[in-house]
Amino acid sequence: MPEIEKAVNHIAIIVGTIKRFGYTVALEQQFESHLSTIMSHTGFCRDKATDYAIEVAGRLNMQGKGCVA
Repeated sequence: MPEIEKAVNHIAIIVGTIKRFGYTVALEQQFESHLSTIMSHTGFCRDKATDYAIEVAGRLNMQGKGCVA
């Protein structure tokens, strides 16, 4: 799995964890790290990178490759 797909997948897991167990600073730091990976690979700004992560996570989930929580 390419690095960008891993970052998207990890973001989906982090968001699911936050929804289920609540916010922590450690989860926010992981989220930011993976979002930075997406931004550096795509050249997108923060908002576009977030939208991109949501879009790709949905596609991966539909293909059975993702782990969207």
